[in-house]
Amino acid sequence: MIVLLDTNILIGLINGRFDPTVILSGIEARISVVSVTELFALPGMSDAELLAVEQIADTVAAFSVDRKIAILAGRIARTRRRGTADLLIAATAIAHGIPLMTENRKDFRSIPGLELK
Repeated sequence: MIVLLDTNILIGLINGRFDPTVILSGIEARISVVSVTELFALPGMSDAELLAVEQIADTVAAFSVDRKIAILAGRIARTRRRGTADLLIAATAIAHGIPLMTENRKDFRSIPGLELK
């Protein structure tokens, strides 16, 4: 099963809050380029955390934001009060027909067409 990982899941994997053998068991992980931006923008990262971010950016397949995703995110934004990054990540999952794995289920649960994991 292919799953889009939200940035908060990636942060949990980087800082050791989540066990990758549990979180990633049975899934083929993908990320959004938006999450890559969010990860590199995190303040106060240790050298080990920065290395982990670089490894994720280099090894996990990332979806780009294309016109279809941008339009979908804009349409979602008309009815939802969320940050642009979250809307682009949600739109990416919808556009590719894959579930979004996130800790922020309440922020995403009412978006039509978005499956959460």
